[in-house]
This record gives sequence, C-alpha cells and structure tokens, in this order.
Amino acid sequence: MDILKKHRAKCTYCGQCIEVCPRYNDPKLIEKLCNYLEGNSDIDFGSLLRCLTCGLCTCACPEGLGIKPLISPARQKWVNENGLNDRQTIVDPNAQNNIFKKIAEMSEIPVYKDSFGSVVYFPGCAGTYINTSMAKAAVALLEKSGVDFTVLSGIEYCCGAVSAGAGNPSPIHKNGLQNIKEVRKRGAKILITACPGCFKAFKDIYPRMFGKLDFQVMQVSQYLELLLRNGKLSPETTLNHRVFYHDPCHLTRGMGVYHEARNVLGKIQGTELANKTPKNSACCGFGGGVRINYPSESLSMASDRFRAAEKLGCDTIITNCGGCMQNLIEAGKNEKIRVFDLTEYLSFACGIRIERRNQDMLELVNRAYMLCISGYGVASIELDTL
Repeated sequence: MDILKKHRAKCTYCGQCIEVCPRYNDPKLIEKLCNYLEGNSDIDFGSLLRCLTCGLCTCACPEGLGIKPLISPARQKWVNENGLNDRQTIVDPNAQNNIFKKIAEMSEIPVYKDSFGSVVYFPGCAGTYINTSMAKAAVALLEKSGVDFTVLSGIEYCCGAVSAGAGNPSPIHKNGLQNIKEVRKRGAKILITACPGCFKAFKDIYPRMFGKLDFQVMQVSQYLELLLRNGKLSPETTLNHRVFYHDPCHLTRGMGVYHEARNVLGKIQGTELANKTPKNSACCGFGGGVRINYPSESLSMASDRFRAAEKLGCDTIITNCGGCMQNLIEAGKNEKIRVFDLTEYLSFACGIRIERRNQDMLELVNRAYMLCISGYGVASIELDTL
C-alpha cells in the first residue's frame, strides 16, 4: 500500500501529528497534502518548505503516518510540475550552484588515503567540505585502532539523499550504483557513514532501489561502539563534563539508532550523560531545507537545544550529524556551552587533538550560501512570512 492510500485508509485526522510538530499548526494539513498528491488541488509551495522532516509527527501518530511521509512525494510532484529552483539544487553534485563545489573553490579541502581496505569510511559532503573536524577525528580514531580502512570522500560520491528529500531524486539515481560499485571495488566488508542522510541512503534507500548490498553498513557511532567493546580503542584521558546528547532526527527517528552514541559516551571517564534516553529529544532546526529557506527560524530552534541543555546543568552538547553540528555551533556563538561531534569528543578522550576553527567554518558556509542561492537573506525573510 503506497503512502497516500495508507493515509486515506488509516488516518483519522486525530491531530496528534500537529500537536507535536514544531513547524505546522493547521489540522487540515494532512487533507491538503493528500488532495494535492491526488491532483485535486494546488498547494502553497512555501508550506512544503517548512517541514524539517524530523519525524516527530510519525512517532506521535498511532498508525505511524503523520506529515513527513507526504512531504517528500509532494515536493517531488511540485518539482515535476514547476521545475527545480536553486534552493533545491544547492547540494546536487551536478548543479552549477552546488555549495560544496563553491566551498572547494574558496577553501583547502582535506585529502585522505584513497586505496583499498576492508573498511570504507564515508564522511559525506558535510564532513568532507564543511565540518572537516568530524572527518579528521574519525580518521584519527580509525588509525589509532589499527583498522584496515580507506576513505571515500568528495562530491563525486555524493549519496543524493538530501537532494531527494528536497524533491530532486536525480542525484540518488545517478550516483547510487556508482557508489556501491566503488565500495565493492575497494574490497570493503564494512562501510561506515558519518552523515545520517548517507546512512539512510546506503542502509535503506540503495537496497530498495538497487538490491541487497554485499557489505555491512554502519553509522560511525555504531562502529565506534564496536571498537570500544572489542578493546581496539580505549579512552585514556578523563573528560570531566556533564554532557547533553543531541539526537539527530534522521539518525534516531529516521533510522532507529538511539543508544550507540550514548554507549560510547558512557565509556569515557569523567563524562556524565544528562539525558540517558531519547525522551523529549527535539530537532535542531537544520533539516528538510529549513536552514536555507528559513534561516532565522532554523537558528532559533537550535538555540532551544542550549536551553534544554542548560536546564539539565550541562556544559557540553554532543551531536552525531554534520547539519546538527553546523546549526548548533552557529546558534551557540555566544553560549557558554560548547558543541562537539561524537568523533571529536572521543578523540579527545583517546589523547588525540583535532583543530577546529568555528568562525572560519561559519563564515565560509554562509558566504557559500549567498553565492549559491539567489537573493539569500532577502528571499529567506520573505519565505518566513508564508
């Protein structure tokens, strides 16, 4: 049963999805989306752009439905009828306004060993071009553990998941089989992804599109937990911090990976985890294209994560997603609470120091937004009024 038929058959319009949604308050939204997908009405494009695709609605729905499952097909329908705009091609590896191409023109991009290995580390576009400290930390930890690994990085291997979520499925069709073949070519038994979107692409979307993979797919938190459990990594430095773990939406509600990062943090001496379960976890405001379409609202949501951490007496926020990390760092420029990726924090505990220049990263990515999106800032303010 496709998602539209499932909504028509099972949705009772109880409103529980709207009650938990941080972006919508119209209880008739489900009906509007269904009518649009059936071709019975038009829809305001701005309303499609508001969704974070965070999955809170699906978790709240007794039938596992909600708003999110309808947004992606509605965005694709709108694109089919109206064409792509530069906000939907900004992460398309084949587009002229690709943000990662622009960043590569303006900044020196780290180069990693590119050979063969039983383990392939896939940092994704964010880890390769923007939050480079994440990838550097992961590579340092793999080297310290003695793992036989190689790195598959660069825009030519973009997984395509983010573009697909924006209504542009072309990259995932063009790059999917190429990426699978390249992982096989390198002799990998395990593929480790950093980005939750990349994890979903390899773990869920690619097998459905191209058939079962002959290598294991793990998110970096899962692999780090395995290394710690097997004694290949052993934290040697005490880190005395009370930590708030920010659950990335697309990794947790999207893919069901909740506990591995918490288990990693639990192995680090001196670190006290304040939120031991994902209960009351919320979105940082980055996902679903909200950061580029509604920047002020996006950063406001990220600021809420600092308030949640403060209430629990935390001095550190740990996340496990490049988008979350970028948004939290930008929203927290004037905050006392510090933000780290899980790989960074574990690298500190293992005696590895990774340099990170937050201000340089923020200036670089925001400059790239302005160069890649026509009217960025002005157009975003206009969208905020929809």
